Amino acid sequence: MHPNWRKICDEYIKATSYDPAEMEEGWKGRKYDNKNRPPTYLTYPDAKVRIPLGEPQFTPSTDLWKLLRNRRSKRNFLPIPLTFNELNILLWGMQGITADMGDYQLRTTPSSGALYPIETYLLVNRVDGLKQGLYHLDVKGWTLEGLKLEDVADISYKVSMEQELAKISAVNFVWTAVMERCRAKYYERAYRYIWWDVGHIAENLHIVGNAIGLGVCSVGAWYDSEANKYLGIDGVGHFSVLFASVGKVEGEDWKKDRRPPNK
Repeated sequence: MHPNWRKICDEYIKATSYDPAEMEEGWKGRKYDNKNRPPTYLTYPDAKVRIPLGEPQFTPSTDLWKLLRNRRSKRNFLPIPLTFNELNILLWGMQGITADMGDYQLRTTPSSGALYPIETYLLVNRVDGLKQGLYHLDVKGWTLEGLKLEDVADISYKVSMEQELAKISAVNFVWTAVMERCRAKYYERAYRYIWWDVGHIAENLHIVGNAIGLGVCSVGAWYDSEANKYLGIDGVGHFSVLFASVGKVEGEDWKKDRRPPNK
């Protein structure tokens, strides 16, 4: 923890704020080279396995207003795996490509300037058809890239500051930001946009997960350094921005599903 965190955070707010009296001067000389922009998609050509996701088989639609009224964070997960299709539906709801605009694509979640700086990593504990391990979502190829095939329950527990939900979940999502994708166009304001982008993605995870009867809980406390190290990213230009856990729940009583007993 930085001893001057309050001052630094206050300066961050000022440094990323817009003022009409400063806009014209501040943006002089700034240009965005769209033709030579940072790559929108990240892939791992040397992944241990590449698993095509295919088209999700969508469940019958749920009444949106009822869904929003009943949405709850649930983390008393059962030791039952997700189906591969359930995982595919969750991923599509967060990052699925829905339109091709030529030199860029649109997805199920909005992004500032359609730049999509957020990447999705998965710590898989229990999913039918998948080995345990660390995976990355290749969005354009709609493929899971297996990076480390190993038991990740204890790793998830450690990274999440020893929160029980990460150990007993079916899947833990770690979202990261590739900063230059957004910063190349929006400069200091990009340091706000990445949080909005990941918020849209997390909200879609909650809505879609609840719609298909799964428990979902976003996690704001995790060891950034441990997450970045395990994912193999530098923690500066590419760093973790949010964590979430998903799993099966009984689905009868929200207060019983809310958290593991005695936790």
